[in-house]
Amino acid sequence: MKLKTLPFLALAFGVANCEKPVERVTLDANELTEIKLEIQAIEDRYAKAVNSKNIDSIMEYYADDAVSFDSNSKPLHGKDEIRESMQDLSKGFPKRAGIKYTVMEVFPSGDGTQVVEIGHYRISDPKGINYGTGNYFSVFEKRNGKYVCIRDIQTPDDAK
Repeated sequence: MKLKTLPFLALAFGVANCEKPVERVTLDANELTEIKLEIQAIEDRYAKAVNSKNIDSIMEYYADDAVSFDSNSKPLHGKDEIRESMQDLSKGFPKRAGIKYTVMEVFPSGDGTQVVEIGHYRISDPKGINYGTGNYFSVFEKRNGKYVCIRDIQTPDDAK
């Protein structure tokens, strides 16, 4: 008898503990454009810092507890690990080359506290010589009134 009531009790418990689904808030085109422009401005500052090899400015992009994923290394946890990796990467960055990040899409949370960004990057020199391109995802969270990156991952378009 107990075995027959067990599935019923499990179902009743599950239904009783279900929460109503969160209502999805849809942003209008102007709000979405505004967030995309804000994220692009963050990416532009980040590119400027990378291009000038200004590690302290690069670190302003990241939250203290950020995790950064790269296609060629283990995940980097926190600013200290990210800083160390950036210092190593900046040594091998081609002279006269610069990186440009282009925001392709943004997906903000309904309350605007988080934004998922999908973008593309290109590394080239003033003569237009291409050193590499790729794609990335970044997740931003608004902390103390400004967006900071809490997770990112990048992958090159071609493995060399």
